[in-house]
Amino acid sequence: MIHGLIAIHKEKGISSHDAVARVRRLFHTKKAGHFGTLDPNATGLLLIALGQATRFFDFYVKQDKLYSGLIRFGYATRTYDAEGAPTGPKQPVDLAALDLESLLAGFRGTLLQMPPAFSAKKFKGKPLYTYARRQEAVSVAAVEVRIHELRGRVVDHETLEFRALTSSGTYIRSLAHDLGQKAGCGAFLLELKRERIGAFTLEQAVTLDDVAALAAEGKALQKVIPIEMLLEEYPKMIVNQVGRRCVTNGMALKAADVLKIFPAASNDYFRIFDDEGKLLAIAEKEAHNMSFKPYLVIPADE
Repeated sequence: MIHGLIAIHKEKGISSHDAVARVRRLFHTKKAGHFGTLDPNATGLLLIALGQATRFFDFYVKQDKLYSGLIRFGYATRTYDAEGAPTGPKQPVDLAALDLESLLAGFRGTLLQMPPAFSAKKFKGKPLYTYARRQEAVSVAAVEVRIHELRGRVVDHETLEFRALTSSGTYIRSLAHDLGQKAGCGAFLLELKRERIGAFTLEQAVTLDDVAALAAEGKALQKVIPIEMLLEEYPKMIVNQVGRRCVTNGMALKAADVLKIFPAASNDYFRIFDDEGKLLAIAEKEAHNMSFKPYLVIPADE
């Protein structure tokens, strides 16, 4: 079985679910999933995991994301993007006359954000869009998000080009809608591209057609980042055979069973390898002693 991650440059008009389904077929695997949805009309970076790498969802979903795109001012829409019906008449707007920096500054930092009614966010086990399509009102709590950077450039009197570096869980459609509400004229997301997720960039990505062409030549694996090369922000620990048995059985690893450690930027977790280079587990250091408790064990292929 293939275990790893592939960076896909998702094109417009395909859902994240459909992109995963195509990758699943191309690699002849049943186990695949993405690390963060992109709307069908959005483009850019979509990380798709294969095999045991799908279990790294909790790590990658928390990483910051960089977006760019266009926001159209003058009216809001039901879906907060260009697909939805306008919620009111078009208002006259001249972005050049706005204090753009003050407008954007009000949305930098930590803030509470409401998800779009037409989104996949769950409420009582169902996506919000299920209720929105039936025009059923639901009471959803605002979510705390952080917008680290937000810059804009006026393209014409009603269109703003933007770049936004955000925390996980931030809805750019909601950001566009809220900017329009603050400006007093309404706005919606016209175009969106995701350029980065954590350390992964769009430059590393390949299109689904590229993967299909490589698969036809038997070379698709060239674009898969092996599971052993993921989460390199955490230290790498090589253990002896005693340590290997402990970890694979979910038992705490003693410092005495560590043969070598390679430091990294973060000590929140540790990647545990055997002396043959196989990733065994992701572990956490126990607070009060020199041992490491497996957080996630990678089972051997059957």
